[in-house]
Amino acid sequence: MIDFSLRIEAPAATVFEMLTQADLLTEWMACEAMVELRPGGAFRWTYENGDIVVGRFVEIDRPRRLVMEYGWASPASRGIPPGSTTVEITLDEVGGATQLRLVHRALPAAEVESHRSGWEYFLEKLSARLGPVSKEGIMT
Repeated sequence: MIDFSLRIEAPAATVFEMLTQADLLTEWMACEAMVELRPGGAFRWTYENGDIVVGRFVEIDRPRRLVMEYGWASPASRGIPPGSTTVEITLDEVGGATQLRLVHRALPAAEVESHRSGWEYFLEKLSARLGPVSKEGIMT
């Protein structure tokens, strides 16, 4: 399991939009993105290296919480088939800034470190896009 938190100097509504709008995802994470933002709706992120993440939204509570089923379009390369893991993102706004917490569950042990590094890298890019970042902690 990955449990990662950081503070982003932007309102929760802004952070939520950056996490859920295809055109905004391409500003900090993916080179291509498709998002059907509704419970049961699909998403697909294509990274610069050609890797593709696919999943479905399980829960959407704008702008506080997002729960997704998550996997790779080519699960043989990572051992994470679509829908086999869950990503939960919570956004707590305090004084105009947002405390973002990401919990990624059910990852194979061999994939925890690479995914922790990936989430940290991309969420710090998101934060840099919106404002300064302050890490609160990382646990695996």
